[in-house]
Amino acid sequence: MGFKKLLLSWQVLLLLFCIVGSIVAISPKLNSSGVIITSVGTGAFEGKLDLGTVVYSANMVGQESKEINYLADLLQFQGEKGYLNLNTDKGTKNIKLQEGCLFNISVSKTESSNLKFGLDIDGGIRALLEPVQSLQGNKTNITADEIISVLETRINIYGLRQAEFRKLEVGNKDLIMVQIAGGTEDEITDLLSREGNFEAKIPITVKNGSVFTLGNFVEGGVEDYLVKILDNSTIKINEDVYNLGDKFVLKGIEFNIKNLTSKQMVLEGLVYTTKEITSVGIPATSNYFGKTERGYKFQFGVVVSPEGAKKFAEITQNSDKIISPGGSQLSERIYFYLDGKETDALTIAGDLKGREIMNPVLTGHGETEEEARQNMNQLKAVLKSGNLPVELEVVSMDQLSATLGGGYLYLIALAGLTAIFSISAVIYIRYRNLKISIGTIFTMLSEAIIIFGFAALTNWNLSTLAFAGIVAAIGFGVDDQILIIDETRNKKERYSLKEGLKRAFFMIFGAGATTICAMLPILFAGFGVYKEIGGFALTTIMGVLIGILITRPAFSKYVEYVLSE
Repeated sequence: MGFKKLLLSWQVLLLLFCIVGSIVAISPKLNSSGVIITSVGTGAFEGKLDLGTVVYSANMVGQESKEINYLADLLQFQGEKGYLNLNTDKGTKNIKLQEGCLFNISVSKTESSNLKFGLDIDGGIRALLEPVQSLQGNKTNITADEIISVLETRINIYGLRQAEFRKLEVGNKDLIMVQIAGGTEDEITDLLSREGNFEAKIPITVKNGSVFTLGNFVEGGVEDYLVKILDNSTIKINEDVYNLGDKFVLKGIEFNIKNLTSKQMVLEGLVYTTKEITSVGIPATSNYFGKTERGYKFQFGVVVSPEGAKKFAEITQNSDKIISPGGSQLSERIYFYLDGKETDALTIAGDLKGREIMNPVLTGHGETEEEARQNMNQLKAVLKSGNLPVELEVVSMDQLSATLGGGYLYLIALAGLTAIFSISAVIYIRYRNLKISIGTIFTMLSEAIIIFGFAALTNWNLSTLAFAGIVAAIGFGVDDQILIIDETRNKKERYSLKEGLKRAFFMIFGAGATTICAMLPILFAGFGVYKEIGGFALTTIMGVLIGILITRPAFSKYVEYVLSE
């Protein structure tokens, strides 16, 4: 096998593509020293430092300058008396410190990449929130789970940092603890103050040259609309021309073009907005949650305005009714959006076609009780536009210092590189082939890069246990590499790459099952750390899958090339 053929093999091309994509996703930055000022309270820096200022180093006048990479580096000057020089991105700031003057600031690290780290590495913010209206014995049946679901919905919709939520009971008070890794006080405030824009839309699928009807329920009389497709981005409805991206109103209903082909188009009609959803979970007689043969089912009622009911009837009259053994349903679904992002798509019962329904009942399911309740609470949160059911008051807010910090990352990197080069040295001693040893180093580094790329793409917080999972995954891969080297070198027919994949997948599922079994006692004991242990399991499984599907096939091609020379 020639070198050109090796490079053009799909295995190597796939590996190179994943490496380049991962590096782009990680986006490492060479110069990322300093901290960003995120809040300034009453104290030494009040009125002297602007939010967003980057502080690189600090020193008392006449003393050696020290780099500032953490809040603790800056707080070491608290209690000093004299003038403090701050080297910032806006020039040097000279601040007079008086005895007993507090700094009262919060900072965040300048990001060196798109990787997110857990509280133990990056620090963050922790807040205790208390509902203004007590949840115990309240008449509206609002639960802490519903509040947490709204907060989680805001996290998912608005792309905020990953956060952890926990219910607490202190005496007669119901509290909710929020922890955001690498977060700031501003992010907590933003999380609580966000309000979304809810929209529910139902499509109308229309073929080129056909007609749909509106006006049976809304004012203005019945009117037929002839639709013609002019090109791949333009349509004509009666005498009016519209382009992709346009919003237009027909009979008081706002439409947009969702999809367009040469033969048909899909128009989305806006039936409900925030103002049309007047109540969620009412009437109480419509609410249901119970076990079924396929898992758990839930349902709850919604009250919509007369205007919303009319628009629902107008659009659904143009849908087809599909009959099935389990009943009938309409050909189109109803799509829920929060701030333009699709969150749910529900089927519509066939008997609702062309009917003004002011008390629809929404149903859903989940394979487990926990999943069903989570789906129900999230759907309720979206219908309420992501608005909190009760006002929350901040009881306390603490900036959490990183217990390990950047020094830990340095040690992890050093230990990882040492292990990789040590393993490659052993492989060189065993096979006396420098090229194979170099290939082993490249493969292990590739696995680490792709795992980090996956973490960056998913905005996943890397904790100490997640790093342990990465090390474990790369360790599992070494066994497969040695098998590939041996079997390719000895050309034994009894062993093939396919068999190696089976063995590796067996190890993947075995390690995953073991990790889950180890996690279950902690989960049911309620220590609240199962998410971190789950991170270990996830990194291990992802790492082994990446190895089996991406790096191992490329490594086998490389070994075949080296031994054919």
